[in-house]
Amino acid sequence: MSRLSMQQLGDIRIDSLEFAREGRRLAGDVPVHMLQRLTDVLADNGGALAWVVHGEYDAGREPFLVIEVSGELHLVCQRCLTALPFNLNIKSILHLIAPGAAWPDEALEDDRADPIEALGEQPLLPLIEDEVLLAVPIAPRHESCMPPVHDDDSAALLPFAKLAQLMKH
Repeated sequence: MSRLSMQQLGDIRIDSLEFAREGRRLAGDVPVHMLQRLTDVLADNGGALAWVVHGEYDAGREPFLVIEVSGELHLVCQRCLTALPFNLNIKSILHLIAPGAAWPDEALEDDRADPIEALGEQPLLPLIEDEVLLAVPIAPRHESCMPPVHDDDSAALLPFAKLAQLMKH
């Protein structure tokens, strides 16, 4: 198994069908700061995620890419706006569809694998980042937390709370 440095990962492209056909395997670590589309939901972009990508064929001789990503992200809690540790442990299976080939209806109904178009020069980093983005919750929150506190130690009011107070008088 080849292990790639973080600098190599940003540059590497694979022929996805050939990669699957040969049962190749690549692995490495990606610094979180390299996942640019993820930065909006992060409290900080420190750390790294471990990843493995390998190709395989199923019994029906269909090509697949298997992507595994693990590590910890620090998301922003949507309730208290502080860091929320989030453990990733992703294993995604991508069914490769040859360019120009018809997409079989049963592949679209199969939840075990997501169909994608096989590319001759598939960039690896965006593929890994896509799977991480799909695994992150839309509105991450701590199980219990308090709303943010202002400098004067008062809890931040909801946008219309002050209006509700005015309507009472």
